[in-house]
Amino acid sequence: MQPPSWRPDLTMMADLAEEVARVFGYDAIPSLMPDVKIGSGSGLTHSGLTQMQKRKREVALHLAHQGFTEVQTYPFVSAETNALLGFTGDRAKTFAIANPMSAETPYLRTHLTPGLLAAASLNINRGEKSIAIFEIGAIFRNIKGTSPAPTVGVKQRPTADQIREIYASVPQQPIHVGGILAGEYSLSGWWGKGRSAEWSDAIDCAAEIIRSSGNTFEIKSSELAPWHPGRCAEFIVDGKPVAHAGELHPRVVSAYGLPPRACAFVVILDALPFASATAAPAVWTMPAAIQDISLIVDAKVSAHDVERALRSGAGDLLESITLFDRYDKVGDGKISLAFTMVFRAHDRTLTAEEVSVLREKAGKEAELRCGATIRSN
Repeated sequence: MQPPSWRPDLTMMADLAEEVARVFGYDAIPSLMPDVKIGSGSGLTHSGLTQMQKRKREVALHLAHQGFTEVQTYPFVSAETNALLGFTGDRAKTFAIANPMSAETPYLRTHLTPGLLAAASLNINRGEKSIAIFEIGAIFRNIKGTSPAPTVGVKQRPTADQIREIYASVPQQPIHVGGILAGEYSLSGWWGKGRSAEWSDAIDCAAEIIRSSGNTFEIKSSELAPWHPGRCAEFIVDGKPVAHAGELHPRVVSAYGLPPRACAFVVILDALPFASATAAPAVWTMPAAIQDISLIVDAKVSAHDVERALRSGAGDLLESITLFDRYDKVGDGKISLAFTMVFRAHDRTLTAEEVSVLREKAGKEAELRCGATIRSN
């Protein structure tokens, strides 16, 4: 049987199957769950979510619990938007769409911030005073180019070579998670005055996402657009940058009509290695010994570097360290950083003398690595 001449679109089995379903009704097709095969070994098939699917779900739940609202934006942008956000180099290499939905946005996005900024601006214009939104999605960068797509039949599974050709014919699509914080981070009310979102809040969001993946990171200052120079942090895992977070550039904030000092973060989810196993923290019953230490350092030295130096000098009995104060008006290009250090031994109660020695060792390591000076008052 041949399709009628006025239906040139019926060329393969999938087209005919769709016509049968349309005529007889999609509701006549039973909904059946696939067989589940659980186990391990070379001969068994694993089921359930993939590692990336689990990570996306965990990150989405984490941000939702922090008060963020998830959004889904169109992956289409204009050349003007890319220029406004300061994308250059590989971050500006995009793909032009052959049949765009709108002539104003004919390109695929190379970053999540354009859609997030547009969504934040829309909500602000509709009366919202504070914004906390996030999106998990793919971006598209024309770095390696693409090759023509192969013609593959439907009668049998494509070969390994054909599958490689199929993937080579579409852009690489790394998965990112990004968020925008603007307005009040802690809301005002009868209970008192709230607190506006700051660059450090965006940095905390990115840091928690990376930690939750089982990875450790280094952090340094960055001047990457569209963030404010000097108020943007770059996160590095295994020597590669995987995230940026901080305060948005005032030019961008003004262009989108956002509250002053709006912040953003973006993390490359599939650039984070998957942890093979997660060790549960030890539970110790001995009391903790707490020591505060305040240091004066050059303003260009990051708190992360000072913390790493303190950890190295304090030794294995250091349980945790927390930055609780930063004072910028020291003068002469200096700042003051104050940390709380918690020490604990699993087999005994630490004496005041032991803890004082450990605190002194930590301070000396900070002096050696960061040029810090311990404050005496």
